[in-house]
Amino acid sequence: MLLGALFPTFGLAQTGVVSTSVCADSYVLPLAAPDTIKALSWQAGSALSRAPKQLAKAPRARADAETLLALAPAQIILGPGEAMASTRLSIKRGAQVFALQAKADFPGIRNNISQLSQFLHQQAAGKTLLSDQRSRLEKLQQRTRHRSQKIKVLYLTPTLGTAGENTFVGAAITAAGGINLASEFGISGWGKVPVEHLAGQTPDLILTSFFTDGAPSVYQFRSHHFVLQQLRQNVPQVEIPGALWVCGGPLLINAAEQIADALDNVAKENLP
Repeated sequence: MLLGALFPTFGLAQTGVVSTSVCADSYVLPLAAPDTIKALSWQAGSALSRAPKQLAKAPRARADAETLLALAPAQIILGPGEAMASTRLSIKRGAQVFALQAKADFPGIRNNISQLSQFLHQQAAGKTLLSDQRSRLEKLQQRTRHRSQKIKVLYLTPTLGTAGENTFVGAAITAAGGINLASEFGISGWGKVPVEHLAGQTPDLILTSFFTDGAPSVYQFRSHHFVLQQLRQNVPQVEIPGALWVCGGPLLINAAEQIADALDNVAKENLP
């Protein structure tokens, strides 16, 4: 039945670029020529996407063999961890596949940009994006040098999750000039903040994310969690849009810049 449903697609020409995840979208959008984008991910219409309005009606894709065959793309961009197996039939039809690697820092993001721009034959766009990323990181370093205070930053999700060393959230905090309190707690990778640590060492700034992008159950958890209520009453809090760091991607620099803005505000408030 599945093969019968897919059979009519065998005559379709393989054209255009298809992205299968919101992470892949964040790389494809600044690199691929707009008229070559055949489909964005199934998440492109959500709050976690920064897809432009002109692509709002573009077809939606996912790492699914039937969907990809029906779209008949020339190039498929998979997000980190997505199954290559979903592209086997498309490859047999002549499609090329690029699988993005999960990256936890800005050098890794630049490596993804460089490799994907070559895959898409968009080296000029890649060079422009890389130059922009480097320039903005340098400006963040300059801002850090002009900020005399060392500000402790804690990232929190609605379930008290946090990000320590070797995470792209931690990389954004460091690039902005903050001290990642989760790393100070000894947390490596993704974890949860022990409540006893929060009682002993209070952050100067709290970063929240996915609080306004999550499900209703998440909102309920947020509004009733005692620890969050106490912290929010006493510590400045900034919400970073989830779309900026759904993965380690080109938009992470935007998150770092928003964090730097918040650090500047905290520093000003703490001036004698």
